[in-house]
Amino acid sequence: MREILELDPLRRASAQVLACRSQLDKTVRWVHISELPDIAYLLRGGELLLTTGMGIAGSGDVQRQYIAELASAGAAGVVIELGRNFGSIPAAMIHAAEEHCLPLIALEREIPFVEVTEAVHRAIINYQYQLLSQAETVSRELTELILSGAAVGEIVSRLAEIFDNNVVLEDEAHQVVEIAGSRAGIGAVLSSWQEHSRAGHDETGRGTVHHHDGEQTCMWVGLWLRHSPWGRLHVLETNARFGEITELLVDRAGAALALALFSEKDAAHLADRAVSALIGEVVAGRHGSGIEFLRRARSLGADLSGGRLVALAVEAVEIEAGQVGEMLGSSALTEEERLSIRLFVSEDLRVSAREHGYPALVGLSGDRIIAVVGVPPSRAVPASVGYIVEMTAGRVAERYPSLSVVAGLSDEAAADSVHKAIEEATTALGFGRRGALGRRVHQFSDLGTYQLLARLAQGPELARFVESELRALLDHDSKMGSKLLPTLRAYLNHAGRKSDAVRTLGVQRRTLYARLGKIETLLRRDLDDQDCRTRLSLALQGLDLLHDRWARHAG
Repeated sequence: MREILELDPLRRASAQVLACRSQLDKTVRWVHISELPDIAYLLRGGELLLTTGMGIAGSGDVQRQYIAELASAGAAGVVIELGRNFGSIPAAMIHAAEEHCLPLIALEREIPFVEVTEAVHRAIINYQYQLLSQAETVSRELTELILSGAAVGEIVSRLAEIFDNNVVLEDEAHQVVEIAGSRAGIGAVLSSWQEHSRAGHDETGRGTVHHHDGEQTCMWVGLWLRHSPWGRLHVLETNARFGEITELLVDRAGAALALALFSEKDAAHLADRAVSALIGEVVAGRHGSGIEFLRRARSLGADLSGGRLVALAVEAVEIEAGQVGEMLGSSALTEEERLSIRLFVSEDLRVSAREHGYPALVGLSGDRIIAVVGVPPSRAVPASVGYIVEMTAGRVAERYPSLSVVAGLSDEAAADSVHKAIEEATTALGFGRRGALGRRVHQFSDLGTYQLLARLAQGPELARFVESELRALLDHDSKMGSKLLPTLRAYLNHAGRKSDAVRTLGVQRRTLYARLGKIETLLRRDLDDQDCRTRLSLALQGLDLLHDRWARHAG
Protein backbone atom coordinates (compact mmCIF):
# COMPACT_ATOMS: atom_id res chain seq x y z
CA MET A 1 0.00 0.00 0.00
CA ARG A 2 2.77 2.50 0.84
CA GLU A 3 4.39 1.94 -2.57
CA ILE A 4 1.03 2.56 -4.28
CA LEU A 5 0.65 5.96 -2.61
CA GLU A 6 3.99 6.95 -4.17
CA LEU A 7 2.78 6.25 -7.71
CA ASP A 8 2.55 9.33 -9.96
CA PRO A 9 -1.27 9.46 -10.40
CA LEU A 10 -1.86 9.38 -6.63
CA ARG A 11 0.86 11.94 -5.96
CA ARG A 12 -0.73 14.30 -8.51
CA ALA A 13 -4.11 13.81 -6.82
CA SER A 14 -2.53 14.76 -3.43
CA ALA A 15 -3.55 11.52 -1.71
CA GLN A 16 -3.89 11.97 2.06
CA VAL A 17 -4.14 9.14 4.59
CA LEU A 18 -6.92 10.05 7.05
CA ALA A 19 -7.26 6.85 9.08
CA CYS A 20 -5.36 3.71 10.08
CA ARG A 21 -1.91 4.66 8.81
CA SER A 22 -0.51 1.67 10.73
CA GLN A 23 -2.10 -0.72 8.21
CA LEU A 24 -0.43 0.73 5.13
CA ASP A 25 1.80 -2.36 4.90
CA LYS A 26 -1.18 -4.44 3.79
CA THR A 27 -0.77 -6.20 0.46
CA VAL A 28 -2.97 -4.87 -2.35
CA ARG A 29 -4.09 -7.72 -4.58
CA TRP A 30 -6.17 -5.66 -7.02
CA VAL A 31 -7.87 -2.26 -7.52
CA HIS A 32 -11.65 -2.07 -7.83
CA ILE A 33 -13.85 0.88 -8.82
CA SER A 34 -17.42 0.99 -7.50
CA GLU A 35 -20.08 3.42 -6.32
CA LEU A 36 -22.32 0.70 -4.81
CA PRO A 37 -22.95 1.13 -1.06
CA ASP A 38 -23.09 -2.68 -0.59
CA ILE A 39 -20.07 -3.64 -2.69
CA ALA A 40 -18.44 -5.59 0.16
CA TYR A 41 -20.14 -8.92 -0.63
CA LEU A 42 -18.47 -8.95 -4.07
CA LEU A 43 -14.96 -8.58 -2.69
CA ARG A 44 -12.53 -11.47 -2.08
CA GLY A 45 -10.01 -9.65 0.11
CA GLY A 46 -6.95 -7.55 -0.66
CA GLU A 47 -8.75 -5.06 -2.93
CA LEU A 48 -8.11 -1.31 -2.88
CA LEU A 49 -11.49 0.33 -3.53
CA LEU A 50 -11.79 3.58 -5.53
CA THR A 51 -14.98 5.63 -5.21
CA THR A 52 -16.37 9.19 -5.38
CA GLY A 53 -18.78 8.31 -2.54
CA MET A 54 -21.92 8.63 -4.63
CA GLY A 55 -23.69 5.68 -2.96
CA ILE A 56 -22.86 6.73 0.62
CA ALA A 57 -23.19 10.50 0.49
CA GLY A 58 -26.31 10.67 2.64
CA SER A 59 -26.50 9.01 6.03
CA GLY A 60 -23.77 8.71 8.65
CA ASP A 61 -25.15 5.28 9.57
CA VAL A 62 -24.75 4.15 5.96
CA GLN A 63 -21.19 5.46 5.91
CA ARG A 64 -20.24 3.62 9.12
CA GLN A 65 -21.83 0.41 7.85
CA TYR A 66 -19.99 0.82 4.54
CA ILE A 67 -16.62 1.01 6.30
CA ALA A 68 -17.43 -1.91 8.64
CA GLU A 69 -18.46 -4.17 5.76
CA LEU A 70 -15.34 -3.35 3.72
CA ALA A 71 -13.12 -4.14 6.68
CA SER A 72 -14.98 -7.41 7.30
CA ALA A 73 -14.53 -8.38 3.63
CA GLY A 74 -10.76 -7.96 3.96
CA ALA A 75 -10.39 -4.87 1.77
CA ALA A 76 -6.87 -3.43 1.78
CA GLY A 77 -8.22 0.14 1.92
CA VAL A 78 -10.65 2.64 0.42
CA VAL A 79 -9.78 5.75 -1.63
CA ILE A 80 -12.42 8.51 -1.88
CA GLU A 81 -12.15 11.32 -4.42
CA LEU A 82 -13.23 14.67 -2.98
CA GLY A 83 -15.25 17.24 -4.94
CA ARG A 84 -18.29 15.57 -6.41
CA ASN A 85 -20.01 14.08 -3.38
CA PHE A 86 -17.78 15.05 -0.45
CA GLY A 87 -16.10 18.34 0.24
CA SER A 88 -14.29 16.56 3.02
CA ILE A 89 -14.48 13.09 4.49
CA PRO A 90 -17.14 12.93 7.27
CA ALA A 91 -15.82 12.45 10.79
CA ALA A 92 -18.09 9.41 11.20
CA MET A 93 -16.26 7.62 8.39
CA ILE A 94 -12.83 8.51 9.73
CA HIS A 95 -13.78 7.28 13.20
CA ALA A 96 -15.23 4.03 11.79
CA ALA A 97 -12.09 3.42 9.67
CA GLU A 98 -9.88 3.84 12.74
CA GLU A 99 -12.14 1.53 14.74
CA HIS A 100 -12.06 -1.21 12.07
CA CYS A 101 -8.38 -0.71 11.09
CA LEU A 102 -9.19 0.09 7.46
CA PRO A 103 -6.89 2.60 5.72
CA LEU A 104 -8.98 5.56 4.52
CA ILE A 105 -7.40 7.79 1.86
CA ALA A 106 -8.75 11.04 0.36
CA LEU A 107 -7.83 12.40 -3.09
CA GLU A 108 -7.87 16.18 -2.90
CA ARG A 109 -7.69 16.62 -6.68
CA GLU A 110 -9.78 14.99 -9.35
CA ILE A 111 -8.05 12.39 -11.48
CA PRO A 112 -9.30 9.75 -13.94
CA PHE A 113 -9.59 6.52 -11.96
CA VAL A 114 -8.40 4.56 -14.98
CA GLU A 115 -4.96 6.16 -14.56
CA VAL A 116 -4.86 4.87 -10.98
CA THR A 117 -5.93 1.34 -11.89
CA GLU A 118 -3.46 1.14 -14.78
CA ALA A 119 -0.57 2.35 -12.63
CA VAL A 120 -1.41 0.10 -9.68
CA HIS A 121 -2.06 -3.00 -11.76
CA ARG A 122 1.18 -2.43 -13.66
CA ALA A 123 3.04 -2.19 -10.34
CA ILE A 124 1.33 -5.33 -8.99
CA ILE A 125 2.14 -7.32 -12.11
CA ASN A 126 5.75 -6.12 -12.09
CA TYR A 127 6.11 -7.07 -8.44
CA GLN A 128 4.57 -10.50 -9.04
CA TYR A 129 6.94 -10.98 -11.96
CA GLN A 130 9.89 -10.14 -9.70
CA LEU A 131 8.69 -12.71 -7.17
CA LEU A 132 8.28 -15.34 -9.87
CA SER A 133 11.72 -14.54 -11.28
CA GLN A 134 13.26 -14.91 -7.83
CA ALA A 135 11.44 -18.21 -7.32
CA GLU A 136 12.59 -19.45 -10.73
CA THR A 137 16.18 -18.56 -9.86
CA VAL A 138 15.94 -20.61 -6.66
CA SER A 139 14.28 -23.49 -8.55
CA ARG A 140 17.10 -23.54 -11.11
CA GLU A 141 19.71 -23.56 -8.35
CA LEU A 142 18.02 -26.47 -6.58
CA THR A 143 17.67 -28.38 -9.85
CA GLU A 144 21.38 -27.92 -10.54
CA LEU A 145 22.18 -29.25 -7.06
CA ILE A 146 20.06 -32.35 -7.71
CA LEU A 147 21.60 -32.94 -11.16
CA SER A 148 25.10 -32.58 -9.72
CA GLY A 149 24.36 -35.39 -7.24
CA ALA A 150 23.96 -33.31 -4.09
CA ALA A 151 22.60 -35.23 -1.11
CA VAL A 152 19.32 -34.29 0.51
CA GLY A 153 21.23 -32.87 3.49
CA GLU A 154 23.12 -30.47 1.20
CA ILE A 155 19.87 -29.28 -0.33
CA VAL A 156 18.31 -28.71 3.09
CA SER A 157 21.41 -26.75 4.15
CA ARG A 158 21.14 -24.55 1.05
CA LEU A 159 17.44 -23.96 1.76
CA ALA A 160 18.33 -22.80 5.27
CA GLU A 161 20.66 -20.23 3.70
CA ILE A 162 18.02 -19.09 1.20
CA PHE A 163 15.31 -18.68 3.85
CA ASP A 164 17.76 -17.48 6.53
CA ASN A 165 15.85 -19.73 8.93
CA ASN A 166 15.99 -23.24 10.33
CA VAL A 167 14.72 -25.84 7.88
CA VAL A 168 13.58 -29.33 8.91
CA LEU A 169 12.87 -32.33 6.71
CA GLU A 170 10.90 -35.02 8.54
CA ASP A 171 9.43 -38.34 7.46
CA GLU A 172 5.84 -39.48 7.83
CA ALA A 173 6.57 -40.81 11.35
CA HIS A 174 7.62 -37.29 12.43
CA GLN A 175 11.28 -38.35 12.71
CA VAL A 176 13.75 -35.59 11.81
CA VAL A 177 15.64 -36.73 8.71
CA GLU A 178 17.62 -33.54 8.08
CA ILE A 179 17.86 -30.19 9.86
CA ALA A 180 19.87 -27.10 8.96
CA GLY A 181 20.16 -23.47 9.94
CA SER A 182 21.51 -21.64 12.94
CA ARG A 183 23.42 -24.22 15.00
CA ALA A 184 22.58 -22.28 18.15
CA GLY A 185 18.88 -22.91 17.50
CA ILE A 186 18.99 -26.51 16.28
CA GLY A 187 19.02 -28.00 19.77
CA ALA A 188 15.95 -26.02 20.81
CA VAL A 189 14.10 -27.01 17.64
CA LEU A 190 14.87 -30.71 18.09
CA SER A 191 14.09 -30.79 21.81
CA SER A 192 10.48 -29.76 21.17
CA TRP A 193 10.11 -31.24 17.70
CA GLN A 194 7.55 -33.94 18.44
CA GLU A 195 5.33 -31.45 20.25
CA HIS A 196 5.61 -28.97 17.37
CA SER A 197 5.28 -31.40 14.48
CA ARG A 198 2.33 -33.37 15.84
CA ALA A 199 0.20 -30.29 16.58
CA GLY A 200 -1.53 -28.34 13.80
CA HIS A 201 0.27 -30.05 10.91
CA ASP A 202 -2.54 -32.01 9.29
CA GLU A 203 -2.50 -32.17 5.50
CA THR A 204 -5.55 -30.44 4.01
CA GLY A 205 -4.56 -30.74 0.37
CA ARG A 206 -1.71 -32.33 -1.53
CA GLY A 207 0.87 -29.78 -2.60
CA THR A 208 -0.61 -27.03 -0.42
CA VAL A 209 1.75 -24.80 1.54
CA HIS A 210 0.47 -24.42 5.09
CA HIS A 211 1.11 -21.66 7.63
CA HIS A 212 1.35 -22.79 11.27
CA ASP A 213 1.03 -20.12 13.98
CA GLY A 214 1.94 -22.12 17.07
CA GLU A 215 4.59 -21.51 19.68
CA GLN A 216 7.02 -21.78 16.77
CA THR A 217 5.76 -20.15 13.56
CA CYS A 218 6.47 -22.14 10.43
CA MET A 219 5.45 -22.73 6.83
CA TRP A 220 5.37 -26.34 5.70
CA VAL A 221 4.43 -28.50 2.77
CA GLY A 222 3.79 -32.23 2.54
CA LEU A 223 6.09 -34.36 0.38
CA TRP A 224 4.52 -37.14 -1.67
CA LEU A 225 6.32 -39.95 -3.48
CA ARG A 226 4.49 -42.28 -5.86
CA HIS A 227 1.08 -41.06 -4.68
CA SER A 228 1.88 -41.77 -1.02
CA PRO A 229 2.74 -39.26 1.71
CA TRP A 230 6.43 -39.42 2.61
CA GLY A 231 6.95 -36.57 5.06
CA ARG A 232 7.03 -32.79 5.39
CA LEU A 233 9.36 -29.86 4.79
CA HIS A 234 9.19 -27.19 7.51
CA VAL A 235 10.64 -23.68 7.34
CA LEU A 236 10.70 -22.19 10.85
CA GLU A 237 10.59 -18.46 11.48
CA THR A 238 13.60 -18.62 13.81
CA ASN A 239 15.65 -15.74 12.38
CA ALA A 240 14.18 -13.88 9.40
CA ARG A 241 10.55 -12.81 9.14
CA PHE A 242 8.48 -14.51 6.45
CA GLY A 243 7.87 -12.37 3.37
CA GLU A 244 5.46 -12.51 0.48
CA ILE A 245 7.76 -14.81 -1.46
CA THR A 246 8.24 -17.32 1.36
CA GLU A 247 5.15 -19.37 0.50
CA LEU A 248 6.14 -19.60 -3.15
CA LEU A 249 9.69 -20.64 -2.27
CA VAL A 250 8.47 -23.29 0.17
CA ASP A 251 6.35 -24.75 -2.61
CA ARG A 252 9.31 -24.85 -5.02
CA ALA A 253 11.60 -26.25 -2.31
CA GLY A 254 9.14 -29.06 -1.54
CA ALA A 255 8.98 -30.04 -5.21
CA ALA A 256 12.78 -30.03 -5.46
CA LEU A 257 13.21 -32.19 -2.37
CA ALA A 258 10.66 -34.70 -3.65
CA LEU A 259 12.77 -35.04 -6.80
CA ALA A 260 15.95 -35.37 -4.75
CA LEU A 261 14.46 -38.17 -2.66
CA PHE A 262 13.89 -40.13 -5.85
CA SER A 263 17.54 -39.91 -6.83
CA GLU A 264 19.61 -43.07 -6.79
CA LYS A 265 22.13 -41.41 -4.47
CA ASP A 266 19.58 -41.31 -1.65
CA ALA A 267 17.76 -44.57 -2.37
CA ALA A 268 19.17 -46.31 0.70
CA HIS A 269 18.36 -43.37 2.96
CA LEU A 270 14.88 -43.22 1.53
CA ALA A 271 14.36 -46.88 2.41
CA ASP A 272 15.65 -46.29 5.95
CA ARG A 273 13.19 -43.48 6.50
CA ALA A 274 10.37 -45.51 5.01
CA VAL A 275 11.23 -48.28 7.50
CA SER A 276 10.94 -45.82 10.38
CA ALA A 277 7.59 -44.74 9.01
CA LEU A 278 6.38 -48.37 8.93
CA ILE A 279 7.71 -49.01 12.44
CA GLY A 280 5.84 -45.91 13.59
CA GLU A 281 2.61 -47.25 12.11
CA VAL A 282 3.13 -50.61 13.85
CA VAL A 283 3.76 -48.91 17.21
CA ALA A 284 0.59 -46.88 16.71
CA GLY A 285 -1.38 -49.99 15.63
CA ARG A 286 -2.07 -48.58 12.14
CA HIS A 287 -0.10 -51.08 10.02
CA GLY A 288 -3.03 -53.18 8.80
CA SER A 289 -3.03 -56.97 8.64
CA GLY A 290 -0.08 -59.30 9.15
CA ILE A 291 -0.01 -60.04 5.42
CA GLU A 292 0.10 -56.34 4.65
CA PHE A 293 2.93 -55.85 7.15
CA LEU A 294 4.99 -58.67 5.60
CA ARG A 295 4.35 -57.30 2.12
CA ARG A 296 5.51 -53.80 3.08
CA ALA A 297 8.52 -55.17 4.96
CA ARG A 298 9.52 -57.17 1.88
CA SER A 299 9.25 -54.06 -0.30
CA LEU A 300 11.72 -52.41 2.08
CA GLY A 301 14.25 -55.21 1.76
CA ALA A 302 13.32 -57.37 4.77
CA ASP A 303 11.69 -60.68 3.87
CA LEU A 304 10.25 -61.74 7.24
CA SER A 305 7.96 -64.46 5.90
CA GLY A 306 10.33 -67.42 6.31
CA GLY A 307 11.23 -67.37 10.01
CA ARG A 308 10.02 -66.79 13.52
CA LEU A 309 9.47 -63.13 14.30
CA VAL A 310 10.78 -61.37 17.40
CA ALA A 311 10.94 -57.67 18.22
CA LEU A 312 13.92 -55.82 19.66
CA ALA A 313 13.83 -52.46 21.42
CA VAL A 314 17.32 -51.00 21.77
CA GLU A 315 18.72 -47.90 23.48
CA ALA A 316 22.14 -46.39 24.01
CA VAL A 317 22.54 -45.46 27.68
CA GLU A 318 25.21 -43.72 29.70
CA ILE A 319 27.41 -45.80 32.01
CA GLU A 320 27.50 -44.79 35.66
CA ALA A 321 29.79 -46.59 38.11
CA GLY A 322 29.18 -50.09 36.78
CA GLN A 323 25.45 -49.56 36.40
CA VAL A 324 23.28 -48.65 33.46
CA GLY A 325 22.64 -44.97 34.05
CA GLU A 326 20.28 -42.49 32.47
CA MET A 327 18.82 -43.04 29.07
CA LEU A 328 20.51 -41.21 26.21
CA GLY A 329 17.73 -38.62 25.95
CA SER A 330 18.48 -37.19 29.41
CA SER A 331 22.25 -36.81 28.94
CA ALA A 332 24.21 -33.62 28.40
CA LEU A 333 24.52 -34.40 24.69
CA THR A 334 22.77 -32.14 22.22
CA GLU A 335 19.70 -33.39 20.41
CA GLU A 336 21.69 -33.47 17.18
CA GLU A 337 24.34 -35.70 18.79
CA ARG A 338 21.69 -38.02 20.26
CA LEU A 339 20.05 -38.41 16.88
CA SER A 340 23.44 -39.19 15.31
CA ILE A 341 24.07 -41.91 17.93
CA ARG A 342 20.65 -43.49 17.38
CA LEU A 343 21.21 -43.54 13.62
CA PHE A 344 24.62 -45.16 14.14
CA VAL A 345 23.19 -47.88 16.40
CA SER A 346 20.30 -48.47 14.00
CA GLU A 347 22.56 -48.85 10.97
CA ASP A 348 25.03 -51.10 12.82
CA LEU A 349 22.22 -53.35 14.07
CA ARG A 350 20.90 -53.65 10.54
CA VAL A 351 24.36 -54.52 9.18
CA SER A 352 25.03 -57.08 11.96
CA ALA A 353 21.74 -58.84 11.27
CA ARG A 354 22.34 -58.92 7.52
CA GLU A 355 25.90 -60.25 7.89
CA HIS A 356 24.60 -63.25 9.85
CA GLY A 357 21.64 -64.03 7.63
CA TYR A 358 18.82 -62.53 9.68
CA PRO A 359 16.25 -60.47 7.78
CA ALA A 360 15.54 -57.41 9.94
CA LEU A 361 13.35 -54.34 9.70
CA VAL A 362 15.19 -51.68 11.73
CA GLY A 363 13.97 -48.13 12.32
CA LEU A 364 13.64 -45.33 14.85
CA SER A 365 10.66 -44.82 17.12
CA GLY A 366 11.19 -41.80 19.31
CA ASP A 367 14.28 -42.34 21.50
CA ARG A 368 14.48 -46.06 20.71
CA ILE A 369 15.67 -48.27 17.90
CA ILE A 370 13.01 -50.85 17.06
CA ALA A 371 13.81 -53.99 15.07
CA VAL A 372 11.58 -56.80 13.87
CA VAL A 373 13.87 -59.77 13.20
CA GLY A 374 13.17 -63.02 11.38
CA VAL A 375 15.01 -65.91 13.08
CA PRO A 376 15.52 -69.08 10.97
CA PRO A 377 13.97 -72.27 12.48
CA SER A 378 17.38 -73.84 12.97
CA ARG A 379 18.66 -71.13 15.34
CA ALA A 380 17.88 -70.45 19.01
CA VAL A 381 16.14 -67.11 19.45
CA PRO A 382 17.74 -65.63 22.60
CA ALA A 383 21.29 -66.69 21.77
CA SER A 384 21.25 -65.70 18.09
CA VAL A 385 19.56 -62.33 18.57
CA GLY A 386 21.70 -61.66 21.63
CA TYR A 387 24.83 -62.22 19.55
CA ILE A 388 23.71 -59.58 17.05
CA VAL A 389 23.13 -57.08 19.85
CA GLU A 390 26.54 -57.88 21.39
CA MET A 391 28.27 -57.17 18.07
CA THR A 392 26.54 -53.83 17.79
CA ALA A 393 27.30 -53.02 21.43
CA GLY A 394 30.97 -53.64 20.83
CA ARG A 395 31.15 -51.24 17.91
CA VAL A 396 29.15 -48.62 19.85
CA ALA A 397 31.62 -48.90 22.76
CA GLU A 398 34.54 -48.37 20.36
CA ARG A 399 33.02 -45.20 18.96
CA TYR A 400 31.30 -43.91 22.13
CA PRO A 401 33.24 -45.20 25.20
CA SER A 402 30.81 -43.60 27.69
CA LEU A 403 27.79 -45.40 26.23
CA SER A 404 26.44 -48.91 26.49
CA VAL A 405 23.67 -50.71 24.63
CA VAL A 406 20.66 -52.29 26.35
CA ALA A 407 17.98 -54.26 24.54
CA GLY A 408 14.58 -55.72 25.25
CA LEU A 409 13.55 -58.89 23.41
CA SER A 410 9.98 -60.03 22.86
CA ASP A 411 8.63 -63.55 22.80
CA GLU A 412 8.12 -65.11 19.38
CA ALA A 413 5.20 -63.58 17.49
CA ALA A 414 3.17 -63.99 14.35
CA ALA A 415 3.00 -61.19 11.80
CA ASP A 416 -0.52 -60.33 12.99
CA SER A 417 0.76 -59.66 16.53
CA VAL A 418 3.94 -57.73 15.75
CA HIS A 419 2.45 -54.69 17.52
CA LYS A 420 2.23 -56.73 20.73
CA ALA A 421 5.78 -58.00 20.22
CA ILE A 422 7.11 -54.44 20.05
CA GLU A 423 5.20 -53.62 23.25
CA GLU A 424 6.84 -56.62 24.95
CA ALA A 425 10.30 -55.64 23.73
CA THR A 426 9.82 -52.06 24.92
CA THR A 427 8.63 -53.28 28.32
CA ALA A 428 11.68 -55.56 28.62
CA LEU A 429 13.92 -52.64 27.65
CA GLY A 430 12.40 -50.50 30.41
CA PHE A 431 13.23 -53.24 32.90
CA GLY A 432 16.74 -53.79 31.53
CA ARG A 433 17.65 -50.12 31.50
CA ARG A 434 17.54 -50.20 35.30
CA GLY A 435 19.53 -53.44 35.61
CA ALA A 436 23.24 -54.20 35.88
CA LEU A 437 25.62 -53.92 32.95
CA GLY A 438 26.38 -57.64 33.14
CA ARG A 439 23.30 -58.44 31.08
CA ARG A 440 22.78 -56.90 27.67
CA VAL A 441 19.52 -58.43 26.39
CA HIS A 442 16.46 -58.79 28.59
CA GLN A 443 13.76 -61.16 27.34
CA PHE A 444 10.15 -60.41 28.12
CA SER A 445 9.43 -64.00 29.21
CA ASP A 446 12.14 -63.75 31.90
CA LEU A 447 10.85 -60.60 33.59
CA GLY A 448 8.92 -62.40 36.31
CA THR A 449 6.76 -60.00 38.32
CA TYR A 450 7.60 -57.13 35.96
CA GLN A 451 5.92 -59.09 33.16
CA LEU A 452 2.83 -59.51 35.32
CA LEU A 453 2.80 -55.80 36.11
CA ALA A 454 3.10 -54.99 32.40
CA ARG A 455 -0.14 -56.84 31.74
CA LEU A 456 -1.84 -55.08 34.68
CA ALA A 457 -0.73 -51.74 33.22
CA GLN A 458 -3.23 -52.23 30.38
CA GLY A 459 -5.96 -51.22 32.84
CA PRO A 460 -6.26 -48.95 35.88
CA GLU A 461 -5.33 -51.58 38.49
CA LEU A 462 -1.56 -50.99 38.41
CA ALA A 463 -1.90 -47.23 38.73
CA ARG A 464 -4.20 -47.68 41.71
CA PHE A 465 -1.75 -50.06 43.39
CA VAL A 466 1.22 -47.72 42.84
CA GLU A 467 -0.75 -44.78 44.18
CA SER A 468 -1.89 -46.66 47.27
CA GLU A 469 1.67 -47.76 48.13
CA LEU A 470 3.73 -44.70 47.20
CA ARG A 471 1.41 -41.70 47.21
CA ALA A 472 2.77 -40.08 50.38
CA LEU A 473 6.36 -40.44 49.17
CA LEU A 474 5.57 -39.14 45.68
CA ASP A 475 3.73 -36.16 47.18
CA HIS A 476 6.76 -35.42 49.36
CA ASP A 477 9.22 -35.58 46.47
CA SER A 478 7.04 -33.36 44.29
CA LYS A 479 7.20 -30.58 46.89
CA MET A 480 10.63 -30.96 48.49
CA GLY A 481 14.10 -30.41 47.03
CA SER A 482 15.51 -33.46 48.87
CA LYS A 483 14.08 -36.56 47.12
CA LEU A 484 13.50 -39.77 49.08
CA LEU A 485 12.48 -42.07 46.22
CA PRO A 486 16.12 -42.78 45.12
CA THR A 487 16.93 -43.80 48.70
CA LEU A 488 14.02 -46.24 48.84
CA ARG A 489 14.97 -47.63 45.42
CA ALA A 490 18.61 -48.23 46.43
CA TYR A 491 17.57 -49.82 49.73
CA LEU A 492 15.14 -52.22 48.06
CA ASN A 493 17.52 -53.02 45.17
CA HIS A 494 19.99 -54.28 47.77
CA ALA A 495 17.32 -56.34 49.57
CA GLY A 496 17.48 -54.18 52.69
CA ARG A 497 21.26 -54.33 53.08
CA LYS A 498 22.03 -50.88 54.45
CA SER A 499 25.80 -51.01 53.90
CA ASP A 500 25.30 -51.69 50.16
CA ALA A 501 22.71 -48.92 49.93
CA VAL A 502 25.14 -46.48 51.61
CA ARG A 503 27.81 -47.24 48.99
CA THR A 504 25.36 -46.89 46.11
CA LEU A 505 23.98 -43.57 47.35
CA GLY A 506 27.36 -42.20 48.43
CA VAL A 507 26.04 -40.96 51.80
CA GLN A 508 26.96 -41.53 55.43
CA ARG A 509 25.25 -44.31 57.35
CA ARG A 510 23.43 -41.96 59.73
CA THR A 511 22.08 -40.05 56.70
CA LEU A 512 20.64 -43.26 55.30
CA TYR A 513 19.05 -44.13 58.65
CA ALA A 514 17.47 -40.69 58.86
CA ARG A 515 16.06 -40.97 55.34
CA LEU A 516 14.71 -44.47 55.93
CA GLY A 517 13.04 -43.28 59.11
CA LYS A 518 11.40 -40.44 57.19
CA ILE A 519 10.21 -42.89 54.53
CA GLU A 520 8.72 -45.21 57.16
CA THR A 521 6.87 -42.27 58.72
CA LEU A 522 5.49 -41.08 55.39
CA LEU A 523 4.45 -44.52 54.15
CA ARG A 524 3.49 -45.89 57.58
CA ARG A 525 5.44 -49.03 56.74
CA ASP A 526 8.10 -51.07 58.53
CA LEU A 527 10.97 -51.41 56.05
CA ASP A 528 12.47 -54.30 58.03
CA ASP A 529 9.40 -56.37 57.17
CA GLN A 530 9.97 -58.63 54.15
CA ASP A 531 6.36 -58.47 52.98
CA CYS A 532 6.49 -54.68 53.13
CA ARG A 533 9.67 -54.58 51.06
CA THR A 534 8.13 -56.91 48.47
CA ARG A 535 5.05 -54.68 48.10
CA LEU A 536 7.16 -51.55 47.78
CA SER A 537 9.48 -53.22 45.25
CA LEU A 538 6.47 -54.13 43.13
CA ALA A 539 5.14 -50.60 43.47
CA LEU A 540 8.46 -49.13 42.28
CA GLN A 541 8.52 -51.51 39.31
CA GLY A 542 4.96 -50.49 38.53
CA LEU A 543 5.88 -46.81 38.77
CA ASP A 544 8.77 -47.31 36.35
CA LEU A 545 6.56 -49.22 33.95
CA LEU A 546 3.83 -46.57 34.03
CA HIS A 547 6.43 -43.87 33.47
CA ASP A 548 7.86 -45.71 30.46
CA ARG A 549 4.40 -46.24 29.02
CA TRP A 550 3.56 -42.55 29.45
CA ALA A 551 6.84 -41.51 27.83
CA ARG A 552 6.17 -43.74 24.81
CA HIS A 553 2.69 -42.36 24.30
CA ALA A 554 3.86 -38.78 24.83
CA GLY A 555 6.58 -39.23 22.21
